[in-house]
Amino acid sequence: MDILKFPLSFDNDGSISKLRQNSDGYFKQLISFCILTEPASLPLTPDFGVYDPTFSKVSPEKLALSASKFIPEVQIQSLGGTISSDDGTISVKFIYNR
Repeated sequence: MDILKFPLSFDNDGSISKLRQNSDGYFKQLISFCILTEPASLPLTPDFGVYDPTFSKVSPEKLALSASKFIPEVQIQSLGGTISSDDGTISVKFIYNR
Protein backbone atom coordinates (compact mmCIF):
# COMPACT_ATOMS: atom_id res chain seq x y z
CA MET A 1 0.00 0.00 0.00
CA ASP A 2 1.37 3.43 -0.95
CA ILE A 3 1.85 5.94 1.89
CA LEU A 4 1.57 9.72 2.08
CA LYS A 5 4.84 11.56 1.52
CA PHE A 6 5.97 13.57 4.51
CA PRO A 7 6.09 16.53 4.69
CA LEU A 8 2.79 16.71 2.86
CA SER A 9 3.02 18.04 -0.68
CA PHE A 10 0.90 18.00 -3.80
CA ASP A 11 1.49 16.60 -7.27
CA ASN A 12 0.93 18.68 -10.40
CA ASP A 13 -2.61 17.31 -10.71
CA GLY A 14 -3.53 18.52 -7.20
CA SER A 15 -3.44 15.11 -5.51
CA ILE A 16 -1.40 14.50 -2.35
CA SER A 17 2.07 13.10 -3.06
CA LYS A 18 2.55 9.45 -2.14
CA LEU A 19 5.47 7.05 -1.93
CA ARG A 20 5.17 3.74 -3.73
CA GLN A 21 5.25 0.67 -1.52
CA ASN A 22 8.71 -0.95 -1.33
CA SER A 23 10.46 2.02 -2.99
CA ASP A 24 13.62 3.49 -1.45
CA GLY A 25 11.71 6.62 -0.44
CA TYR A 26 9.05 4.46 1.21
CA PHE A 27 11.58 2.65 3.42
CA LYS A 28 13.60 5.80 4.14
CA GLN A 29 10.46 7.52 5.40
CA LEU A 30 9.43 4.55 7.58
CA ILE A 31 12.91 4.31 9.14
CA SER A 32 12.98 8.09 9.64
CA PHE A 33 9.66 7.89 11.50
CA CYS A 34 11.16 5.18 13.68
CA ILE A 35 14.10 7.48 14.53
CA LEU A 36 11.83 10.48 15.19
CA THR A 37 9.34 8.61 17.40
CA GLU A 38 9.97 8.25 21.11
CA PRO A 39 9.00 4.82 22.54
CA ALA A 40 5.67 4.80 24.44
CA SER A 41 4.42 7.89 22.55
CA LEU A 42 2.09 5.77 20.41
CA PRO A 43 -0.46 4.01 22.64
CA LEU A 44 -1.19 1.15 20.23
CA THR A 45 2.50 0.41 19.53
CA PRO A 46 4.42 1.50 22.65
CA ASP A 47 7.62 -0.32 21.59
CA PHE A 48 7.92 1.58 18.29
CA GLY A 49 10.76 4.12 18.01
CA VAL A 50 14.08 4.93 19.63
CA TYR A 51 14.85 7.19 22.58
CA ASP A 52 15.65 10.86 21.96
CA PRO A 53 19.29 11.13 20.82
CA THR A 54 19.66 14.77 21.94
CA PHE A 55 22.25 14.00 24.59
CA SER A 56 23.54 10.68 23.22
CA LYS A 57 23.92 8.88 19.92
CA VAL A 58 21.08 6.92 18.34
CA SER A 59 21.68 3.30 19.29
CA PRO A 60 22.12 1.27 16.09
CA GLU A 61 21.10 -1.86 17.97
CA LYS A 62 17.83 -0.36 19.24
CA LEU A 63 17.03 1.10 15.83
CA ALA A 64 17.75 -2.25 14.14
CA LEU A 65 15.58 -4.04 16.70
CA SER A 66 12.68 -1.62 16.26
CA ALA A 67 13.01 -1.67 12.47
CA SER A 68 13.12 -5.46 12.37
CA LYS A 69 9.98 -5.66 14.49
CA PHE A 70 7.89 -3.03 12.69
CA ILE A 71 9.54 -2.90 9.25
CA PRO A 72 10.59 -6.54 8.69
CA GLU A 73 11.38 -5.96 4.99
CA VAL A 74 14.60 -4.08 5.84
CA GLN A 75 17.80 -4.83 7.71
CA ILE A 76 19.79 -1.87 9.08
CA GLN A 77 23.44 -2.28 8.02
CA SER A 78 24.96 0.91 9.43
CA LEU A 79 23.93 4.12 11.14
CA GLY A 80 25.76 7.39 11.56
CA GLY A 81 25.03 11.01 12.23
CA THR A 82 26.49 14.50 12.22
CA ILE A 83 25.57 17.78 13.87
CA SER A 84 26.11 20.97 11.87
CA SER A 85 28.12 23.56 13.79
CA ASP A 86 26.53 26.31 11.69
CA ASP A 87 22.87 25.85 12.58
CA GLY A 88 22.75 22.82 14.91
CA THR A 89 20.81 20.59 12.53
CA ILE A 90 21.23 16.86 12.96
CA SER A 91 21.73 14.64 9.93
CA VAL A 92 21.23 10.90 10.38
CA LYS A 93 22.47 8.57 7.66
CA PHE A 94 21.63 4.89 7.51
CA ILE A 95 22.26 2.05 5.10
CA TYR A 96 19.79 -0.79 4.83
CA ASN A 97 19.16 -3.90 2.76
CA ARG A 98 15.81 -5.21 1.61
